[in-house]
Amino acid sequence: MVHRWQSNATTATTGPSLQESSAQEIFVFGPFRLDASQRRIEKDGNPVQLSARAFDLLLTLIRHAGEVVSKGDLIARTWPGSSVDDNSLRVHIAALRKALGDGNAGAKYLSTVSGQGYCFVGSAAIPPQNQPAPTKPVRAHNLPAHPWQMVGREQTIQDISERLKAQRFITVVGPGGIGKTTVAVSAGHALLAEFAGQVHFVSLGETRDAALVPAIAASSLGLRARSDDPSNNLVAFLRDRRMLLILDCCEHVVDAAAALAERLYQEAPQLHIMATSRELLRVEGEHTYRLSPLTSPPENAVLTAESAIAYPSIKLFVERAAAAGGGFGLTDSNASDVGNLCCRLNGIPLAIELTAGHVTAYGVKAMVQLLDKHFNLLWEGRRTALPRHRTLRATIEWSYDLLSGPERVVLNQLSVFVGSFTADAARAIAGSDATSDDTTMAALDNLVAKSMLALNQGSQSIRYRLADATRAYAQEKLAASTDAEIVPLRHASYFRDLLEKTADEPNEGLSSMADQFGDIRGALAWCFSDRGDRRTGVGLAAAAIPLFFKLSLFTECQLWVTRAIEALHETGGSVRHDLALHAALASARMLTGQIDELGIGNLDRAVRLAETMGDVAGQIRLIGRLHLLQLLVGNFDDALATARRGEAIALASSDSVGVARMRMLLGTSCHYLGEVAASRSYVEAALSHPGLEGDSRGGLTSDYPRRPQITLARILWLEGHPDQATATARQAISDVIAINHPTILCIALPWAFGVFLWNGDVGVCEEHIDRLLVETRKHNLATLQTVGDAMKGIALLGRGESDTGLAMLNGSVKKLQSQRYGAAAGLCVPLAEALAATGRGDEALDILDQAIARGRRRNFMVEMPDMLRARAEVLIRKDNPDYLEAERSLAQSLDLARHQGALGFELRTAIGLAGLLQRRGRRSEARDVLAPVYGRFTEGFNTPVLKAASELLAELASPSSGSLAAS
Repeated sequence: MVHRWQSNATTATTGPSLQESSAQEIFVFGPFRLDASQRRIEKDGNPVQLSARAFDLLLTLIRHAGEVVSKGDLIARTWPGSSVDDNSLRVHIAALRKALGDGNAGAKYLSTVSGQGYCFVGSAAIPPQNQPAPTKPVRAHNLPAHPWQMVGREQTIQDISERLKAQRFITVVGPGGIGKTTVAVSAGHALLAEFAGQVHFVSLGETRDAALVPAIAASSLGLRARSDDPSNNLVAFLRDRRMLLILDCCEHVVDAAAALAERLYQEAPQLHIMATSRELLRVEGEHTYRLSPLTSPPENAVLTAESAIAYPSIKLFVERAAAAGGGFGLTDSNASDVGNLCCRLNGIPLAIELTAGHVTAYGVKAMVQLLDKHFNLLWEGRRTALPRHRTLRATIEWSYDLLSGPERVVLNQLSVFVGSFTADAARAIAGSDATSDDTTMAALDNLVAKSMLALNQGSQSIRYRLADATRAYAQEKLAASTDAEIVPLRHASYFRDLLEKTADEPNEGLSSMADQFGDIRGALAWCFSDRGDRRTGVGLAAAAIPLFFKLSLFTECQLWVTRAIEALHETGGSVRHDLALHAALASARMLTGQIDELGIGNLDRAVRLAETMGDVAGQIRLIGRLHLLQLLVGNFDDALATARRGEAIALASSDSVGVARMRMLLGTSCHYLGEVAASRSYVEAALSHPGLEGDSRGGLTSDYPRRPQITLARILWLEGHPDQATATARQAISDVIAINHPTILCIALPWAFGVFLWNGDVGVCEEHIDRLLVETRKHNLATLQTVGDAMKGIALLGRGESDTGLAMLNGSVKKLQSQRYGAAAGLCVPLAEALAATGRGDEALDILDQAIARGRRRNFMVEMPDMLRARAEVLIRKDNPDYLEAERSLAQSLDLARHQGALGFELRTAIGLAGLLQRRGRRSEARDVLAPVYGRFTEGFNTPVLKAASELLAELASPSSGSLAAS
């Protein structure tokens, strides 16, 4: 039906042909918006040119939408007082149809009622009362396109929308094909403003594995499931958000969907949930909305075209029949037969649409006879079928029986596809060894023509798709046929081969494969089922690894890779697959925060397999991953040995880029070990190779654009060049941001953060920290997210927000330590300083003592001088200061910093020691400690550290400066 907005104010009609007065009326249908008072019609915001007569005809018809307006009435209203024949009316109606695109791409607005007149049959949404209908939602959402041609569900949408606001959890229940998804999507669009654009749609129709329901829901929200229960991450994300979550097509995974919905309802109090299912979820908080069939006339009712079009089921039939082409029109002679058809179909929209698609081929009366006959034949004696399946099943079976033998075979075989598919995919799966491509393509064309297969001709390629109900029916037929085993195997093999081909063009190839992931997931599920082919599954899992990582589906990657590894031995899997699977398992675990020896063992196995294969490039790539994981675990000596191993392999193979990459790793290892000069030598050697930055073989390693520059910035600060260090770090981060790759920023920023922290200038990168936190949560980069939380805590402490900052930093450090994050000791310095500042000196001392012991045990020496300095500062700030032990720690720090060549840390320690000596009345010693260190600096005099040193030296030089006597 058409919806009208009418304001309280009325204005006189300005059109010369329209004789009735007009209030300010706005009609919205399809992409059109008609303003009666302004005599203006727009399509998608652009004006549509209509003659005055055509506009008056449209306005008259739309005011009487759903009613037949006689030719005489139309002529009298449009040409008042004139003598005009029917031909003029037909000319203007034809022009109106052309302007509206009536009959194009399924659009239908005007219907000719033979011998009577014309009827407006379009449908539309109600525009807001106080503003024009918006063309865009308030905020981004992932709802499918608004179903503009929906018929007979306007009140349903309004009822569901109102109930959702009050009841929070609604399950729309009804049989297959009744339009549950259409209603849910329409309600979602209607509620966009209510939820400030936060409406998210989760389709569960493309998974067979109930265990994946939480991961699919997380993925639809832009989240990536962790290694633990993804529902935990969903709850954490949704707990404080006001949002509408639509869980569509729950019936085949009802237990998992019910468990997830109940938990989200209980733990996210502002979340509203709308589910669609063929059965209730039966969980706490659920309210039911049973979706009724479209209203149909009584059986054998005598109808005219005018009375018939008032029934929504008939209106839908007429629209779909007209969209199918062939010039179908509702007349007095066929109205009763159409009514009988819709009655026999029980007003189920999908059944009506399937039937309407054949009306021009068979005629309405013949279709009624065929449908009646097949109902009797199909359901006689089948009392075990669920009642809600019978009508739709009969409709689909009737359509199926109209197909030829080859068409049925092809349809059955195509049911293996989960989503849309290309003609190439259809040719690879459908038919038999004796079937030609021409036969398969002819069957495809016929299936499209007979409305059993949908055709979507996009800008890139033509794609086909089975309706879910049709697919389910055809799958039953496939399961009972001799093709039941071979078709799923062809399907899995096709996608395995397709994924292997994308290895040569990973960027474009993987992008094109992303929308076929449902089929890949379905193929994997079949391969590892009881009836599947595990050998094919191993190859498919290995080939799908790059796609898993591109989509950040790390948890799901672990699932399939683990199953493939278990099947390796029983299938005699290849060394190539063994290597790829173990490497992927380690990397996926690492990215989801599982930093442990198991991952190191998997990567070490992969390196050895690459060596067995003689794959030098693979060894170098995998050594990069192994080195990174060893650093994260805290095995710093092992990481150095791994980098040296990689350097030897690269040198032996004369791989100059590989040598540069390995020297970058050597530089990183030396940096962690506190060997500043060696670290700089290796990093500069790596930077001297022009091809290092452009090398794309790094994959999931510690290499990324501008990493050498950030490492160099850290070295420059340690060597006493704070200005150069800051400038280098800032430029590197700017370059990384320009790349616009969120994951790279999440890896790069924590590495650069040390420079700003040491320089006392963390505020300059707080904006980047906020972005890091958003991206790490979005992609579930668990460890990096915790590091980001620690960085944010430090930034908050710098802004004086002590309570919040300390709590965030303390929690993050504890979490990193529990995850065995090797560099967590460096974060203990700002944590201990913050604790000491709040009077928790004993706790601060305990944290530092443990960090120092852990650092010495693991040879994490880069920040050992600063940890010793911080320990002394805590001892001095205690209620009972231990000056002697503090001086001892400062002396150890000073000696170690000098030995390392870390002038930056040496100055920080010298300031602390000079201050202690001053406090103890040893001013001359204090000057002798601080002045030589300060004098070695040539820059950075405006940084907080050098300013503090300068001020302290000035105090020490003043004869009037006070001191505390030794106690």
